[in-house]
Amino acid sequence: MRKILLVHQSRVVRGTLARHLAGDFQIVEALDGESAWQTLVLDHDVTCVIAGPDVSRLKGLDLLERLRRSKLKRLKQLPFYFVGSETRIAEILPEAEKLGLDGYILNGTEKAAILERLAPHRATAGEAARGEMPPSIPARSGKGGMGFRDAGLLSRTLLETGIQRMLASPGDTGAILVFEADGYAGLETSFGKAVAARITERFARLVQSKLTGGDIIGHYRPGCFAIATRCHRLDQCAAFASRVARSAASARIVVQGRLVPLSFSAGAASRPEDGGLSGESLLHLALCRLEEARAAGPGQVRVHGPGKPLRSGG
Repeated sequence: MRKILLVHQSRVVRGTLARHLAGDFQIVEALDGESAWQTLVLDHDVTCVIAGPDVSRLKGLDLLERLRRSKLKRLKQLPFYFVGSETRIAEILPEAEKLGLDGYILNGTEKAAILERLAPHRATAGEAARGEMPPSIPARSGKGGMGFRDAGLLSRTLLETGIQRMLASPGDTGAILVFEADGYAGLETSFGKAVAARITERFARLVQSKLTGGDIIGHYRPGCFAIATRCHRLDQCAAFASRVARSAASARIVVQGRLVPLSFSAGAASRPEDGGLSGESLLHLALCRLEEARAAGPGQVRVHGPGKPLRSGG
């Protein structure tokens, strides 16, 4: 059984993670960064670290940096994850990625999602020695970061961070595709905000299951979510958006005994097809096209500038 080191100042956090991981991993714990470092130096069986950013004596980023600068290959390549609140993770993520962070776990993440994220570290000793991972788990991106897709449906903050990372270099290509439920305000009025959010959340997760490795999806505003993908061809974005719109239109959703009609409009923008825009500008352009699609009627998709939007059935 592979061994994981949990480093966190909170007994509650350590206890929760230990319960989630028990049965799949052997757990060792440390209260602060220096204690964690000593454990890692002495215990050659530790194969992964999960740490809080704000542990005492040696902060999480400092511990990660010390590992990545180690002359010992075992320590230098040790998988490292942060655990914390969404706000705190967003604050440290840019620096952590530069240091070689493997991933993060947000507070409150369910057991199944944590185990899926850590699946590569349950590999057999032979696989670990060869540097192999199970085929269903994407390898590290090679940019010193981790796959945002592991995080599930992202918040707006982490979505925007992911877009910036995906398009950080001038040569990076990709596209932003934004969906919004038509008449979302009416859903909130009829069923309440919580139910309306659950309806669109479930649909967004269905869309998420169709994405490929490296793509990310997250909330932008109520009833609206965005996808960032390495596929930069706008014709393919339009085809995907049209399939999503058709699926929504044909779905039979019943809430409180009432059939809920659901349709989505979409807008997309691409680099390089729309020029060398920044991630922020590309998202803004996709949102502008979404508004143009919505103005043209429900279930519309617009992937180009002024002109006739594509119909979901076309």
